[in-house]
Amino acid sequence: MSSFNTISQSLIDVWLRSSEMADPESVYSSFVSSLSIKMALSVVATGDEDPYDWRFRRVRDFGFKSHLLGQLRLQFPDANLRDLDRGFVDEAIIPTYSRCLQVGRPTLELVRTKVLGVRIGYERLLLPQKCEGRPNWCISLVEGRFFIPPSKEAKTDMTDDNIIQLLIEGQTTKEIAEDLHLSPRTIEHRIDKLKGRFEAKNLVHLVAKLVATQMGHREREKP
Repeated sequence: MSSFNTISQSLIDVWLRSSEMADPESVYSSFVSSLSIKMALSVVATGDEDPYDWRFRRVRDFGFKSHLLGQLRLQFPDANLRDLDRGFVDEAIIPTYSRCLQVGRPTLELVRTKVLGVRIGYERLLLPQKCEGRPNWCISLVEGRFFIPPSKEAKTDMTDDNIIQLLIEGQTTKEIAEDLHLSPRTIEHRIDKLKGRFEAKNLVHLVAKLVATQMGHREREKP
């Protein structure tokens, strides 16, 4: 599969050669099969003056399996923008799309936002219809960087924090016990309690949730 940068440049090349009468399919059709599982492609019909009447249409969704993404798909169908998550639409769609339509040229950006309570980050290329007047459509190619579900805040003490950090670093229960001068049984007991606090099904799930929680904290700290 080609990289996001490679496909973006190829899409821009086709867009540059396209005519004012071109439809979006003629621009993106030859690239759909080349998208990786981390990429998605959509088109927004932008002919209406009221942005909330613009219509979102999914062309190709992310390819990897995820319960979280499945929930987002159900809540984010092909629809007019007024019928989608208003916070996401107002923050991540209307402002950038409006600027892109106004300047009439490709826009490439890194987006960090939230949709339905999920913190998401992705690279996005926008390609508006080439025309003298108001563009009637805008193509969006995105590559997902992170999807962080709402995390349950769990109270932890210093020992828990040390265990969490060492788990994230990939250490085993025995190695953690040696580093913290505790018995392996104590570490196992602590880890079992952490699973309950973070609602994790197993150790792998716990580590994934701990990493996501740390990423969520870092995102909230960014200006």
